[in-house]
Amino acid sequence: MGCQNQNKKNVQEKLSESTKPVQEKTFVELGGEKQYVEMTGSSDQLPVLLFLHGGPGWPQTPHLRYFNADLTKEMILVSWDQAGCGQSYLHNPNPKNLSPESLVNDAHELTQYLKKKFNKEKIFLVGFSYGSVIGLKLAEKYPDDYYAYIGVSQVISLSESWDVSMQWLKEQAQQKNDTTALRQLGLIEKKDSTVCATILDCFMSKYELVLKYGGTVYDAGIAKEIEKAETMYEDYKDYNWFEAFNYTSARMNGVAFTTDISYITELKIPVYFIGGRHDWNLPSVVAENHLNKMTAPEKKFIWFEKSGHEVPDEEAERFNQTIIKIVKEKSRQHR
Repeated sequence: MGCQNQNKKNVQEKLSESTKPVQEKTFVELGGEKQYVEMTGSSDQLPVLLFLHGGPGWPQTPHLRYFNADLTKEMILVSWDQAGCGQSYLHNPNPKNLSPESLVNDAHELTQYLKKKFNKEKIFLVGFSYGSVIGLKLAEKYPDDYYAYIGVSQVISLSESWDVSMQWLKEQAQQKNDTTALRQLGLIEKKDSTVCATILDCFMSKYELVLKYGGTVYDAGIAKEIEKAETMYEDYKDYNWFEAFNYTSARMNGVAFTTDISYITELKIPVYFIGGRHDWNLPSVVAENHLNKMTAPEKKFIWFEKSGHEVPDEEAERFNQTIIKIVKEKSRQHR
């Protein structure tokens, strides 16, 4: 009996030696340039999840630290500051490659790096907002790299989203008899140069109204928490969010605002879309309608009833549990 207990103890000691927590903040060469990657997990044996932030040019790293740390107990959470933003921008404010194509290529390269580093056959992929454009393209092009794709505030067709968003804004303004907003909406529709000198100006003019009517972040209290998350960490405290966002938009000639990936109608891996019921920036109904038309081994749309656009922050606890459940289920199926 004593010998059995000793053997059990030896096995446990060997297991604990072979699993180490992951806490790495580093620069990885992607597309020939150093880009910031943060990897966090309670064990290096856990599944790997790559999180693709939005914008383009709006890093999610401080948000993930603040709102989504629970994920790191069940998986290795990888946050990457894409070229042109976050720590990658601070390290190199003028990357030689910055386009929709280069972002997809960099993400593919990062996927290979993570698979090799953690000795994984496949990883999990989350794309948030514009990151969901990169994510859906990756999932379609490289299905063998991923167990599942999770699109959060999924982008499909910006023109379709624009029309739904504008209609909602008109209804809000009419209900409130907001003549100032109605006048601005009229100028936006006519692409008047006072509000639409560039495609970014046009987007921001509409965004101001969406913000005014609570169509981005549903709960004002959470909006304050998001601001706190963006400024509380030393390495992001003095980061100029809009400078990098505007830089990325200019470098990419505003292509993010004309995106249409509705041609992607089939995935060879399970696909989940997560949408906020009160997202009128990128109305979730557009993504839901598209998912209904898609073919995949498994597909599901998950509504978050108390969220706008920023689902991972607005309903963090439920979001974390949803992601953990998907990762655990799919990991079990592939053992």
